[in-house]
Parts: sequence; C-alpha cells; structure tokens
Amino acid sequence: MNLRDEDAAGETRARLRRRVQIGYAAADVGVNGIELAIRLYLLIFYTDRVGLSPSLAGLALGVGLVWDAITDPVMGAISDRLAPTHGRRMFVWSGGLLSAVGVVLLFVPPELNTQFAAFSWLTFAFCFLNTGLTIINIPHVSMATEMTEIPHERSVLFGWRFVCMNVGAILAAGLPQLFLDGEVDRVVAVMGPFAVVIAGVVAASSLVTFFATRNVRFRFAPPSDHPFFQQVREAFANPAFRPLLIASVLATVGIGANSAAALFYYRYCLELDDSSAQGLIAVALFVFTLSILLWVWLGRRFGKSKPVAWGSLLLGLGTSAVYPLLPPGNLLWPMTLSSIGLGSLLGCIVLIDSLVTDVIDFDTVRSRARRPGVYFGVWRFTAKIARGVAIGGTGWLLDAVGFVPNQPQTDTARTALALLFGPGVGVWFAAAAVVLVRYRFDDGKQRQVQRILARRERGARRTRAPSEPVT
Repeated sequence: MNLRDEDAAGETRARLRRRVQIGYAAADVGVNGIELAIRLYLLIFYTDRVGLSPSLAGLALGVGLVWDAITDPVMGAISDRLAPTHGRRMFVWSGGLLSAVGVVLLFVPPELNTQFAAFSWLTFAFCFLNTGLTIINIPHVSMATEMTEIPHERSVLFGWRFVCMNVGAILAAGLPQLFLDGEVDRVVAVMGPFAVVIAGVVAASSLVTFFATRNVRFRFAPPSDHPFFQQVREAFANPAFRPLLIASVLATVGIGANSAAALFYYRYCLELDDSSAQGLIAVALFVFTLSILLWVWLGRRFGKSKPVAWGSLLLGLGTSAVYPLLPPGNLLWPMTLSSIGLGSLLGCIVLIDSLVTDVIDFDTVRSRARRPGVYFGVWRFTAKIARGVAIGGTGWLLDAVGFVPNQPQTDTARTALALLFGPGVGVWFAAAAVVLVRYRFDDGKQRQVQRILARRERGARRTRAPSEPVT
C-alpha cells in the first residue's frame, strides 16, 4: 500500500446539505425494515406458522442468500457501467418497488400443505425479494463514494444511513404490535398485514432518495474496461480491502446468528412473551442509533480503524459473558446489560462501511478507473454468504439439539440456545476485532490518496477547458 504523495495542496470542497444527506439515507428505512424482518421473523414464521421443519427452512434461506450473494457483484458491475450515462438513482426506485412486491410474497404465502410446497415457496419468494434488494442496495451504497470525496463527510453519510436503517429496524420490531390483540399474542400470526405496511415503507423511502439526490453533482470516472471476473479478482487482491472483507465476514456471521436466534432465545430461554422480546430489540436499536453520533466522533478524533476494532472486541466479550447468565422471566437485566449496554457498542459498525469508500479511492489511484459497484457488490456478496451460513447453521443446530416448535424445551435445548446466542455470537465479533486491530490503511494514507485524486482532477479539468481570451 505504498503511495507517492503527488500533491500537498488541498482544495476547498463543497459540502452536501443536511437535507441531501438525510434524503440519500432515507432508502435504508424500508430496506433495513425488510432485512430485519427477515432476520427476526422469517425462520420462526416458517417453522411455527407455516409448519416447515427448521432444517428445510434453514436450507431454503441459505439458498436464497447464496442467490442474493451471486447477484450482488453482477449488479455492481452493471451499475458501474451505466452510472456515468444514466446514474445509479434509477436503480433505487425500481429496486424499491420490486422489494415491496417480494416482501408480500414472502410473508403472505398461499396454502402450503406439504413440506416440499412450503420449501419451494420459501425458496422462490426469498430469491425474488433478494433480487429486488440487490437492485436497490448496491447502487445506493455506491452513491456515497460519488457524492463527496471528503472522508469525514462519507462517515456522516454512513452515519445517517445507519440512523435510517435503525428507524426501519425499529419499525420492523414494533409494527407487529399494532396488529396483535387479546386473542392473538404471537407475532408470527400477524405477518400478513405487517408485510403490506413494510412494503409501502420501502416503496416510499426509495422514492424519497431518488428525488432528494436529483440535483447532486456526482463524481464519475470512466468504468473499468477489465472483464467482470478480473475486476472481482482485483477487488479480492486489494491489500487495503481484503482485511476489511475478512473482518466483515466474521462480524456478519455473528450478526446473522444473533438475529436468527433472537426470538428463540427470548421466548424459550428467557421465557418472555413476544411484546417483551420486541421491546428489548426496539430499545437496543434506539440506543444503537444514539451511539452512532459517538462513534462518528471517535472516528474523526482517532481515525476509523481503531475505534471499530475496540468496539468489536468489547461487543464480542460482552455478548459471550452476558447472555448465558441472564435469568429467565426477568426483563430488567436483559434491558440493562443487553439492550442498553451492548446496544451502545453496535454503533462502531458504521465506521466499517465508511472505510470501504476510502479503499475504493485507493483502488481508483491504482487502476485509474472508478468501480464502487464492483467493490460493494463483492462486499455484500461475502456478507450474504456469511449470513446464509449463519442462518442455515442456526436452523440445523436447532434440529440437532432437539428443538420442538411451540413446546417447552429440554434443558439441553435451552442451554444450547443460550450458548449459541452468547459465546456462539461473541466469538465472531472478537475475531473481527483481531483482524481490524492490525489494519494499516490509516487516515494518513487516505489523505495521500485524496491529494493524488485532487491533483489528477485538476489536471483533467485543465486538459478539458478551452482557451479563454484575457480581458
């Protein structure tokens, strides 16, 4: 990662207006509302409501996530090639509409009388939904690298993205409560009306982003003329990108296992009803949202890599220690230690995505082409594979320990659930921290990259500008 500092002079650069920053991030309200609904409800909905076995449900979700992973880098390459001509915004609203249709298909299935029918429908609907999410997600996250070249402003953009993501997550956690009544106390029974509402949210929020960014001057560079698979190989080979990718995969396995097992753990280990469990999740997301301000400030004060490394380590150690020890039937301890204590550490992850935008600048210096779509496609490809492994593995583990839906669990199953939700998740965050603490693409190297790009851009403008008479 040796860089030659070609220019020491900086330039005054216009900052994005606050309403543009928030408008750009708005699409994540709907997108993350759907994604959290998938993580929290999908596995338990198909096991407890539809009647699909946990192993088959885990397999179907794994197939859908593998499909999603494969399409991510392909979508990234497509959006890179079309961005200079048509822009990435056109994918945001179209992907949002497809995602709205997909979430209804997923949570409002037809009558499914056999295991094969239920497995087939889940696989089809999940793949359809993931295609829509890919169309909106990859171009949307790639836009951040082209809206501004200021590293801290990118952190702010990703901070707003995570705020909007958490708004969507809180909606996903809280909306089902509106449809519960005295006779229906199970969230899985109200997924139909919930899906219709969250479909409207994703359609509306994607349109907000489309119109909010219509006057932004995007920074485009010629797309790479390398073949697609060569670009993917070059992304994996980038020495500044590869450690981030490894850390992301490790953390995503932990996040996927945590989300898939959450309602199982709260219901069958802590013996909490669905309202209490969703209250814990909503409080954790609220604390997570507030903590983003702190982690963005820490990233500006100490650089991005060190805060995210230490935050991940503390999150891993805390998760491993807290969850196996929480007593059943008690709401105070999980609220205090888990939702508030561990929730305040989650904000560190906002810095990881921001680091990827800096790495894309480094790639532009080396390749003289701009390809954020490919990089974020590869980024999400590996994340989806990791999430698929986590969710599929959770389903298989539930079968292996003798889990029986809608029944009191054996001591063995309860202990296994507690260990899965605690050390089984925490070890992945701790492993990600070990990778990140050794990360070497620091703020100093990023400033060098920005100076090199600024010099090239000034040279390109001088080359393009016509001669003007002196008056």
